[in-house]
Amino acid sequence: MGFDESALTRLRRYREEADRSLGSIREAEAAARRFSERLFAGLEYTAALARQAGFGVENEGDSRTFALRVISGPGTEARATFGLVGGAAAETDEDLMHEDLSRHTLDPSGYSGRVLGWTEAAGQEPCQVFAVYRDGVWKTKGLFVAKARGKVDDPDEVLNGFCLRILGRLIDLAALTGGAGCRWSGGSYPLQDHLAGMAFPMENRFPR
Repeated sequence: MGFDESALTRLRRYREEADRSLGSIREAEAAARRFSERLFAGLEYTAALARQAGFGVENEGDSRTFALRVISGPGTEARATFGLVGGAAAETDEDLMHEDLSRHTLDPSGYSGRVLGWTEAAGQEPCQVFAVYRDGVWKTKGLFVAKARGKVDDPDEVLNGFCLRILGRLIDLAALTGGAGCRWSGGSYPLQDHLAGMAFPMENRFPR
């Protein structure tokens, strides 16, 4: 076999591998989009129920981002934003890894798309991470929900129940339920600060 034939054989094998990898990435991206649509719809649905229960809940979103604002009373509110991240990549976080994979198996079946969640109470970095795989399996970890998994095509009742857990944690934060949110902290607070109307040092913490 001459060089040209040998090179073509190798390049065709590369072409097959590239097509397989790109196809897996597109499937993972599509699954992540589908999951984000259902997650956003579930959060919107449970937000409507929360309004019926007497909470002030505002929500807005588009195809990539969904934001929630919960108001439990005067001056007590909490916000959360969830967003679909473009692209897909080999998952390396073992807590988020598909059950059929391990950290030693990063073939194209291990590609995941991601949906992230943020809340101001937890700082600037994402506080919730969802990994969504091409077969529709999703796994998550974070501050709203410590650990959970499911399928993109789970019944509405299942996904809405999961969204209710997220909304419940946001209500906890807004209402300071169970010590969530602001806590007394140490530090200097001299009399002159009090007389000047300055606030006592508090620590804004999201419940872990």
